[in-house]
Amino acid sequence: METTKKEYDYGIRYYVSNIRDNLYELYPIGLIKGEISYIDSQFITDSDILPILVDKHSLTDLEIVGNVYSEDDLRKLYDYQDDDLSFLENYFYSEYKDLILIIVTENDSDYFRKSEINIAPLLSRDTVISCSLNNGEPTIALNNEALNELLNADSREELIELLKRYQKFISKFKDMQKRDGVTKVSLENGKVIGVETTKKVSDMAKEIGISTLKKQLETTRDITYSGLKKAIKEEIFGHDKEIDTFAQRMYMNYTAIDGEPVESILLVGPTGTGKTETVRVACRYLNIPFFETNASNLVPQGIKGTSIEDVIVGLYEQANCDLERAERGCIFLDEFDKLNDSELEIKTAIKNILLTFTAGGTFPINNDRFYFDFNSAMAIKVYAGVFDKVNGITTTIGFSSNLEHKVILKTEEELRKSIIKNNYFSDEELSRISKILFYKELSRETRKNILLYAKSSEFAKKKARYKRQFGLELIATEDFVEEILDSIPTDTQGMRNVNNKLKSVLDEAEKALLDDEEKGHKRLVLTKETVTNPKNFDLR
Repeated sequence: METTKKEYDYGIRYYVSNIRDNLYELYPIGLIKGEISYIDSQFITDSDILPILVDKHSLTDLEIVGNVYSEDDLRKLYDYQDDDLSFLENYFYSEYKDLILIIVTENDSDYFRKSEINIAPLLSRDTVISCSLNNGEPTIALNNEALNELLNADSREELIELLKRYQKFISKFKDMQKRDGVTKVSLENGKVIGVETTKKVSDMAKEIGISTLKKQLETTRDITYSGLKKAIKEEIFGHDKEIDTFAQRMYMNYTAIDGEPVESILLVGPTGTGKTETVRVACRYLNIPFFETNASNLVPQGIKGTSIEDVIVGLYEQANCDLERAERGCIFLDEFDKLNDSELEIKTAIKNILLTFTAGGTFPINNDRFYFDFNSAMAIKVYAGVFDKVNGITTTIGFSSNLEHKVILKTEEELRKSIIKNNYFSDEELSRISKILFYKELSRETRKNILLYAKSSEFAKKKARYKRQFGLELIATEDFVEEILDSIPTDTQGMRNVNNKLKSVLDEAEKALLDDEEKGHKRLVLTKETVTNPKNFDLR
């Protein structure tokens, strides 16, 4: 079996300072992500090739990579399984950024002796309150005056308020640490008197321009409106005009600065037409935190269920507890039309809360884990729903299993009027939604193209997986695709059902492939007969 190749390797990038002939100091200057070349012990990124610290000969360069781990090794080391590695990367670097490596080489050997010096204690100062990293975790330090303030609190409530103040201080410190590499913040009488960052680790690093080094380490690509459109259209088919407008609004929201409008978006259309995936792809491209939930499940805070505060906390956690990043993230509420399914007072209350959230309001978060104020003004709000009563005029043609639904598209103004007329939302409620886009039912040809060519289709994923794992080419004949589409009931024509059918059909072929893995098959051909009898396939 072909060995699975790790997608990325991670290491700590060091600046090398030769103190004397056989003594070196290595200063951590950032996290580096790339690929190990085992042939010559080099670390390769898109822009750099650096030596890995393996013997004394690798110390001749100005920069070097040490403490190298594969992606899988990092996940095992920290018992971390989330798909988003940004938190793990930050945590990994935080454990090494205050550790200077001391290297002593031997004249008659390629090997060396290594020790670590933790410089964090050397940066401490005698202040009322300070927050710094201790083994990667923010730690509050109080001097005698601050401690007495706690001990002399007149009431339990006053004590709780003081502790909440420290809790909020830690939360803010986390934001600063993730955003700016801050390692310590000191306050005196409530005023900041000192901020220390990774930039203070080494004067040597300053001499070569650490700001330049940080720019070299950044791997962020240019984000553009054209790039956003292209990324979405590679995965979502059949809605080119709507995607152009959606990408325009998302990009303008993404590039807005404080005080400039961030416009909400409502996606209307049948299930399985790509509404949710459009938002997911956009947020992945923009690299912004994203949290989705069903609006029909929302309840006011204090009632058992999901509150808007819970949604905010979910977004905050997706942003790795970076408040500033969370406030520029995206919240996606699906089944938005279901808010009208009940006349219960709680649904009316939720609508009122969402009005404030959409327009931009401050929501205090105060629970057992978090204490912060969230301002929704700059957050991107996207809502979606079927709105079956306003999906246009539906006609049926023919009497066979290939029955087609023809949806007549409406203008945005007609959609608004129809949503109000059918009592989904009032004119005042709907006026908070800046843009409404209609996702029409997918045609047969569009579903066929999605199945074969969209990056997000199950066929594309299986094809890539089989190529990587087995060195196998997955081939679908024309009649196989047509039979898959014919097998889907006419009232469930969304791509979710098409993908589920494909996975079901592939089960038997995949089992056979695994049973005979050693034979090194080169092709798996799927035909019309495979759909009706999944054991009927061509494996060569």
